[in-house]
Amino acid sequence: MVTLSRLGPFALENRLDRRHDTEIFRAVHLKQHRQAAIQILPARYAADPVGRKQLQARSELLRKLNHPNIVRCYGAGIDESIAFLAMELVEGESFAQYMDDRMSMIWGVVLDIAQQVCAGMEFAHVRGVCHLRLNPCCVLLSGEGLKHPDLPLEVKLTNFWAGVAWRKEPVAEPSLENQLYLAPEQFDPAGNPDARTDIFSLGCIMYRGLSGRVPFPLAEGETDAAKLDRFATPPPRIATLALDCPIWLDRLIMQMIEVDPAKRTASMDAVASALRETRSAVAAGTSSLEHAVVGNAGRNSNIETGVAKEDAKRLLKQKKAKGPAGPIYERPWFLVLCLLLVIGAIGYAFLPMSQQQLFDRGARLMQSEESTDWKIAEETYLLPLLEKYPDSPHAAEAQAYVDKVWIMDAEARLRHKERIGKDYSNDGEEMLADARKLALLGSELDAWSKYDRMVAQLDADSPEERPYYLIAQQELEKLRTEKVVRKREEITSVDKHLGLAEKAVQAGNRDQARLIYRRIISLYDENPQLYDEVQVARQGLETLGTM
Repeated sequence: MVTLSRLGPFALENRLDRRHDTEIFRAVHLKQHRQAAIQILPARYAADPVGRKQLQARSELLRKLNHPNIVRCYGAGIDESIAFLAMELVEGESFAQYMDDRMSMIWGVVLDIAQQVCAGMEFAHVRGVCHLRLNPCCVLLSGEGLKHPDLPLEVKLTNFWAGVAWRKEPVAEPSLENQLYLAPEQFDPAGNPDARTDIFSLGCIMYRGLSGRVPFPLAEGETDAAKLDRFATPPPRIATLALDCPIWLDRLIMQMIEVDPAKRTASMDAVASALRETRSAVAAGTSSLEHAVVGNAGRNSNIETGVAKEDAKRLLKQKKAKGPAGPIYERPWFLVLCLLLVIGAIGYAFLPMSQQQLFDRGARLMQSEESTDWKIAEETYLLPLLEKYPDSPHAAEAQAYVDKVWIMDAEARLRHKERIGKDYSNDGEEMLADARKLALLGSELDAWSKYDRMVAQLDADSPEERPYYLIAQQELEKLRTEKVVRKREEITSVDKHLGLAEKAVQAGNRDQARLIYRRIISLYDENPQLYDEVQVARQGLETLGTM
């Protein structure tokens, strides 16, 4: 871990990220007063002339990757045997963080992000540089789209390091999270990673963004052979997991994550073209048969439709030859009638719902056991109810439902971050994690104190802090109502708090002493092993009452 405050011409500020073999800091150039991101590299790049030569060669190549969708590299340096890269500072968050904060994403957002990734990666590939470690943490998002969903996101790729010419060089083992996005050839000693490897990784990222899961799961501790064998099981089609995913995007992603590199989409430029095809096909309402015939506006298509062109032509001719004598649902008058009904239904659907309708629909979804139904209830009905009708008689119940969803989201984010070792996002999250650890260690009194501080310090009206404030209240209620019985090891903790109470008395802080004594009595009154300690607490309260 780097503890320096200065490196070369840069003053280091706060740490932005820590990975298994590198650290990234926010920094400022002392002379130019320009902010930058400083990436501390593994020691091997400063240890000997060979490593230093590699560092210089790579930094020169990275500096040539001057593209709007790639983080700029300003150069490399070595200071006090520490090798580092100076990079452009991007104010925003990674795609990994963006996905963690959302249970699901609409396909249009994923497509927009992927198109910008393609632009940056194609630029790098043309210059002989492959990423070979492409994952959501390497996709940085910024711009007004982070605050307003209707505005565009800006994408920049970072952590370029592995060029094709260096693919055989030993590198540090990627983290388990990053290995989820590596291609099969990267686990095969005889594999030959190239530009198609990055296409596979991008396909996995898109799969994860749309479905909330990766196509080829990996368990911790698996052998190298098991890591390769998992690719033998085809993943579910993305359209079966994300029901709003267009069939075009489903087919493209499944092409991109083909195990055999030869079967993948040929290049990042072809992926970008297929993404444009997808948007056009969805907008035009083109059928798969029609797309198989006309392709990409008359040009060869980059999306495999699964239907041969000649077969598609024959099927379309057969369909036209049947004319109006087909089933009733294919006849023009019936379609016109359906269209009128649909228009009427849409008009009715767009009428503003009353507060009773909003509450009833939200409450009905909250009875479901599916978390996705809860999110729909929150976003579509309950929050609009609270915003439009704050004085509604249903406002308290609606807020209770929203709180339930927020608590669920907060708990899920905390579990995920603890599982993968990510830093906490805010004070409430960190305080809750600390309190939970204290409770697991058996120190209920310390946990109680932590929950008390959460209630006192967190803002119950802030959407970011409110779920942790509510969780702390729930935990305090459990501690008050459940008589916690602990074994002998707890005596040490109780004795410590009796000592704190005595110090509080000596310092004149009698209210604090009373609070400690009452906690001890409440928690351990029925614990025979702590009878003596409870009696000391009672005597302390009595003494304070006569002072």
